[in-house]
Amino acid sequence: MDSNRIHSLDGMRALLMLLGVYFHLSLAYVTFGSDYAKDVNSTSVFFDFFFGFLHYFRMPGFFLIAGFFGSLLYHRKGAEKMIANRFKRILLPLIALIWPIALMNGYSKQFSYARNEGHDIIKSLSEGLSVFNVKSPSDLFPWSTEHLWFLNYLFFMSLLAYIIKLIQRKYIEFHSIDTGGMLSNKVRKMILTFYLKPLSGTFLLCFFYGLLMMILIKGMAQGDAQWWSWIWFFKWGAIKSFFAFGFFYFIGWYMYHHKSMISTLSIKKQLGVFVIINALLYGVLYGLFKIYPYSPYPQIMHSWGQTSNVTFNIDMSEFDFDKLNEENEFRGVFIQGNFNGWCGECDNQMTDNDGNGIYTKEIQMKNGDYKFIFTINGWDGVKRDKEKDYEEWISPGKEGLDCDVSPEYNEYVIQVFEEDMILDPICWKQCTNCNGDIINLTSNGKKDPLKENPINLLHVFLWNFGVPNYIMLILAICIRIFNHESKAMRYISDSSYWVYIIHLPLTHFIPGFFHGVNINVFLKFAISSMLITIICFLSYHFFVRSTFIGKFLNGKKYV
Repeated sequence: MDSNRIHSLDGMRALLMLLGVYFHLSLAYVTFGSDYAKDVNSTSVFFDFFFGFLHYFRMPGFFLIAGFFGSLLYHRKGAEKMIANRFKRILLPLIALIWPIALMNGYSKQFSYARNEGHDIIKSLSEGLSVFNVKSPSDLFPWSTEHLWFLNYLFFMSLLAYIIKLIQRKYIEFHSIDTGGMLSNKVRKMILTFYLKPLSGTFLLCFFYGLLMMILIKGMAQGDAQWWSWIWFFKWGAIKSFFAFGFFYFIGWYMYHHKSMISTLSIKKQLGVFVIINALLYGVLYGLFKIYPYSPYPQIMHSWGQTSNVTFNIDMSEFDFDKLNEENEFRGVFIQGNFNGWCGECDNQMTDNDGNGIYTKEIQMKNGDYKFIFTINGWDGVKRDKEKDYEEWISPGKEGLDCDVSPEYNEYVIQVFEEDMILDPICWKQCTNCNGDIINLTSNGKKDPLKENPINLLHVFLWNFGVPNYIMLILAICIRIFNHESKAMRYISDSSYWVYIIHLPLTHFIPGFFHGVNINVFLKFAISSMLITIICFLSYHFFVRSTFIGKFLNGKKYV
């Protein structure tokens, strides 16, 4: 084994990778709105906070490790070889794998949707094949980078580091600056303070990250997986995410300069900081904003557990039912959303009791932000032929402020907050009601007080303040537990790349087998976790590790 290898970081990467598998799996069992095909009859608040807790630090920790190893590669092989390696190991796998991964995700989701509708396993497996129906060249394009957004961000962070180092090198050469001089030493001492002083260093790091997120006005760092992220981040939200994660990438990059002192991190002292920060978070966040720290999304967890009755209305008075019945018997109008797991026909049919053409459905919903669409005959129409009028989805834009009509995957967005709501009737395939008036998708004009609160920036600052401490604490724990040669840990670390790539479709697919099965939700999660873990590692061992795939991803294959 490599005696110069920092085994604690191998352990940390392996730990975060495994937590990522269970993080995504938990989305099948959360109570809040999720784009997953939720097991709507098996949810638990526990998984809400399990998801939120892991979401808080997992990906920032990944970027810190990525930055560390990026810097290691730069200093061992040089700038040109570093960026060439990132091109081969990050960008090319992203391009090569995004299409099959997108298809696998799509198939797994459709399978789980079908299971939510009450179909047996055989029929559900066949329903999943609908994602392979290609009607135009655009259907071949993966409209999302899925969870591989991480690779997209990582490549451009590596590219940015390369450019910075190139400029720095040219500047130093031009001005004949001694890199070992006083300026360099001061910078290194400052970085050393940031990383390795358990109290002042961690608090400073927390402060600067909270300040950054306050400037970006970003409640939580999240990646963007939309289609345009293939090219670059042409959206301000994606740029903010890049800076939020880039903070940790470049912390990890410069941490490499002090790799010999990483081992001085103390679990006891970092835990002390952890206790102080959490006391602050709970005291201020909950005391001032009534927000539970580490809840899934801070902007929607105000007044946790409170529900409102929301009445959805769709005006079908101008819809051509005769044309529909020529093609397929009408079974009803349905409301689909991330509040019910996009579940097709599971207790979400709308009714028109007075015969005026306006279909209505009242649903009890927790406070939060939700996506929804209207469909006819469950999902059948959408799956069968999107080109028919009655099978198209209608969609206004962000938070009801704008509106588009599209046969593609777009949704209404609504915010539920503290009071019952009756939404204005939306005319089928229009952005207005059938009289042409603008629709109302807000809570009768009431907005989230968090967004109106003049001290909202304090909320953003405090919410993100503890993230670096979590990462440093986990690093300190990994140093104590994994700072030695271990074949098992090295194996798990080597498998991390493949497991990260392959796990997401499985977290859609495996829970689908248990949808509708009357067993405890925690048992479902445990069984699904075990099966997904086994499949991930078996596939790595037999199909990746000693094959050309392993060489493609990791630069080498094992015998």
